[in-house]
Amino acid sequence: MPNNVFEKSSKLNPVFKDERFLYPEFVPERLPHRDSEIDALVYALKPVTEGKKPQNVFLAGKPGTGKTVTAKFVLKELEEYSDRAKFLYVNCFRLNTRHSVLTEISNFLGLPISRRGTSSDEALDSVLQAFKKISFTPIIIFDELDQLVFQGEASALFYDLLRIFEFSKARFGIVIISNNPEILQQLDSRVRSSLMPETIAFETYNPQQLKDILKERAQFAFFPEAVEADAISVAAAHAAKLGGDARVAIECLLKAGRLAEKQNAKKVSVAHLKEVFSGIENRAMQKAEPFLSEHEKLILSLVPPNEKISSGSLYKKFSLKSGQKISQRRFRAFVSALEKKGLLECAFTEKGVRGRTRMIALKAK
Repeated sequence: MPNNVFEKSSKLNPVFKDERFLYPEFVPERLPHRDSEIDALVYALKPVTEGKKPQNVFLAGKPGTGKTVTAKFVLKELEEYSDRAKFLYVNCFRLNTRHSVLTEISNFLGLPISRRGTSSDEALDSVLQAFKKISFTPIIIFDELDQLVFQGEASALFYDLLRIFEFSKARFGIVIISNNPEILQQLDSRVRSSLMPETIAFETYNPQQLKDILKERAQFAFFPEAVEADAISVAAAHAAKLGGDARVAIECLLKAGRLAEKQNAKKVSVAHLKEVFSGIENRAMQKAEPFLSEHEKLILSLVPPNEKISSGSLYKKFSLKSGQKISQRRFRAFVSALEKKGLLECAFTEKGVRGRTRMIALKAK
């Protein structure tokens, strides 16, 4: 009788001690080079431990700068420190409508309702009733807020939540996460005025900081001596070249480790890393393409390769080509969505006759 096909894989040289330390959702016990950001978030949320309302917070920074992991780390610590607070993590890619988020909040607060067969107003009423019964302060993390804004749902949702506080005096905190530092400007002015979040900016990691992060993760993920000495430096340098994205650096190590085990190698080498680089570099476009709207595809086709174009010029080209009357605000939402998906790079410049201008380019591969 032939051996089971999985028996062969079990005979390979293992390099991983616990690869979960390299998973994107993993929250480590220590976050190198984010002490000041952690302190700022702790200070904003500390009032909860004294029975007071926390400060709303906006975490802004480029992809892979530690925004999400910092939020989860601090909120986990808060829950362990005080029974006055519990946090709900909402990924707005998955929950990108007012109704779906309100349903999620109601379920989190202990009053389960179905997403199907209920209206948004019924979901809102359920949240209101649940708030009257809880004995803790909810902290709600809205990650990838751009998706709610893009769907035109963010202002209405925040208006609902802020109205709950106004009428029921229920305490809760809001933590907003986005790669776009200007995203809150796309909310209704009344909502912005009521939110009044404390902004915490996350700067891009430099090569040495990325190296420190990888060393710490590798220490727990791999067996001793299972990674070549130069491999960590190469992975950090590659991620730095791609914009300082720590997630890219960590993913490189994970995939290189799996490749090493597949090849029955005793160590993760620089060669393994270089073999997985290209696939990771191109993942943003591959991942996003099936989900792009026709408007998004048109915008990408109008951005000249290896050049920058002003937002105003691109809007004119887009309006002519599409033949549709779309507001500049809606157009900016399309551009922001493409930036979030890693397909465009946007930066503001003070140069030019009209002053501050948003320049747009295709994301470098």
